[in-house]
Amino acid sequence: MKAKAVSVVGFKDSGKTRVVEALVTELNSRGYSIVSLKHTTEDVPLDTPGKDTWRHRQAGASASAILHDKGSALFIEKPMTPYAAAEMLGEHDYIILEGFKHLNTVSRILVPKTQEDIEKLSNGLEVAIANTDSVALNHDSIPIMSLGDSGRLADLVEERAFPLLPGLNCRGCGYDGCRELAMAILRGEAGVKDCVMRISDVALKVNGKDVPLNRFTRDILRNVVKGVLETLKGLDDPKRIELVMDYE
Repeated sequence: MKAKAVSVVGFKDSGKTRVVEALVTELNSRGYSIVSLKHTTEDVPLDTPGKDTWRHRQAGASASAILHDKGSALFIEKPMTPYAAAEMLGEHDYIILEGFKHLNTVSRILVPKTQEDIEKLSNGLEVAIANTDSVALNHDSIPIMSLGDSGRLADLVEERAFPLLPGLNCRGCGYDGCRELAMAILRGEAGVKDCVMRISDVALKVNGKDVPLNRFTRDILRNVVKGVLETLKGLDDPKRIELVMDYE
């Protein structure tokens, strides 16, 4: 998953969705494929009450899906990180997140309603301020743009957004955590290539959770699995190997 990501953050009724719409429209016009992820703190139903899939889950199903020739919808009764959700949605050019104020692994666009909101929403990863209601806003180092500046905003996202970091804080990159690495990326002092989870050609999940692997461990796993496959017939030149082991 190499898509660049940016989070549009603000308090309720600040105009976040309008900023997302403008940004998605502009990036789409440039030929990019886009995934959007929305965060909510409200316990709202994810499905339409009374519909078939809703009734399936009310009866006890932990997940349900609607499949159609032109699309699919999944309803899963468990929380999921933005990183895991983005992986599930497949390969795209950009991931636009709405909300996720506490997420500190991605660049962000602030959507404040007042000058005081800028400080409340800032975490060191902001690349722009979107002024949706033409209120008096100022900042010494972060560019402030109106909704009419969607072209400039998209230019900035193209230039400064980077792929979503996993948030494991494994320190394999040499920084104290993913936020510190993200800040270094924005300063031009590091790159996503410094994240050991993102550059890894070997991925390990235990009980559904990503496990960071150092280079030595990755090499051992890769060589052992490759050695086993070389003893089997009909598996010449494998490009991608997936191995699942269930110990229950």
